[in-house]
Amino acid sequence: LAQARLSHWPPPASPSNAGQMIDSLFILNAVGSYVVERHFRGTTPRIVVEPLANRLQGSQHPESIPAVLCTNRRQALIHILRDKMVYLAVVTQEEPPLAVLELLERTHQVLSRYLGEVNEDTLRQSFSTVYLLVDEMIDSGLPFTTELNSLESIIAPPSTIGKVVQAVSGSSSQVLSDVAKDRDSGALSALTSALGGATHTQIGGASAEVWWRRQNVTYTSNEVYVDIVESVDCICNSNGAMVSGGISGDIFVNSKLSGLPDLLLTMRNASIMQNASFHPCVRLQRYERDRALSFVPPDGDFSLAQYWIPDTTIILPFHFTVSISYHAEHGKLQIAASPKLAVTMANKQMLIDKFVVNVRLPQSIASATLSSQGGSIRFDDETKVVVWHLGKLTGQENKAEGTLTYRTSPKDGTPEIPSEEKSTAQLSFVIKGWAISGIKLDSCDISGVSYSPYKASRYTTTSGKIDWRIA
Repeated sequence: LAQARLSHWPPPASPSNAGQMIDSLFILNAVGSYVVERHFRGTTPRIVVEPLANRLQGSQHPESIPAVLCTNRRQALIHILRDKMVYLAVVTQEEPPLAVLELLERTHQVLSRYLGEVNEDTLRQSFSTVYLLVDEMIDSGLPFTTELNSLESIIAPPSTIGKVVQAVSGSSSQVLSDVAKDRDSGALSALTSALGGATHTQIGGASAEVWWRRQNVTYTSNEVYVDIVESVDCICNSNGAMVSGGISGDIFVNSKLSGLPDLLLTMRNASIMQNASFHPCVRLQRYERDRALSFVPPDGDFSLAQYWIPDTTIILPFHFTVSISYHAEHGKLQIAASPKLAVTMANKQMLIDKFVVNVRLPQSIASATLSSQGGSIRFDDETKVVVWHLGKLTGQENKAEGTLTYRTSPKDGTPEIPSEEKSTAQLSFVIKGWAISGIKLDSCDISGVSYSPYKASRYTTTSGKIDWRIA
């Protein structure tokens, strides 16, 4: 997805997308019940969405449903699943699916900022805010205002003070105005102003060239944080050799800087960011020339860049082996995992945490007797999956083993030995203090301001979908 994301959002109008990108937007829960729906061109009947709703109702793993469904020759259903909520767009004309997926992702990010946790209760309790945001973000089916700073200058984010004032005054207006409110509105207005809940916010960015940053940003403590988060997706064969794989990375910035700062991030090995897309604040010409990220940041949290590295030479920082053998009486499972000392010694700040192994066994396995040296291990009778929660992967070798009992035939009582079936293992982990691609932040220079802010950076590597084939 990062490989095909748009460098600047929204895309320029063209004859192919001059009408609308999406016809309707639906938000459903994980079992297919409707929570929010907004139509931009006519009304899309719910029967169009029923194929996806039916799949959600009958699926124990909704994340496995394809993101794009073509149920008939007139409509396509494009959706994402985030926090057990489904964001669905109905499309009736030829559109790039990744652009629609990106718009749905932006919708989720904005709702998360305004509502905190996005679920049925928060959506229903804040339905007026949700519809205001959707109408500002999507105009006639096309992306309009998707930048968070711009939206916050139009629709006030929720705050504790604002909720108290709203409850006392009975007002529910959240749309900000360029016109300052009447100062002679009584004691409630004076109290709100004293608490900081009636600060006048002007609509628009800091300037026409910096439309993504809100105006009059002021902090008593100025600081900026840079997080580089990478995710590994790969398939390994039984010998541990990588068959296919790649790294998707995100550079997140949390900017709490007053005024109009200008940042310059330089990378020690920026050449690995070949397939990259950037926030509109990044000066692309400067990046193409110097491989440095120069920008005026939005206020708050935002994604500065995304990149994709297709690479089958990725070296995972741990040893992992798994084997299953089937004998006449029973089967045998053996798993071992340990960190690679060469990598951990060279990067002493790194920590491999939340290490979990899922081994999917054939359906003919009736039960399993398991034991482990480190962590906890169990067998799920319904899904036929062995789950080994190891936690922190420390220096000593961690092992798990078990005896597998076969299901017997109801006719003659003979054991059903799974001779032809293949098993796979799925790995998940979080590595703190280390980026698997080797990318490093060399410097962060800030100009255009008179203060000296606090600066910090952090590296994290997470597992995406990692499948380990078992011989």
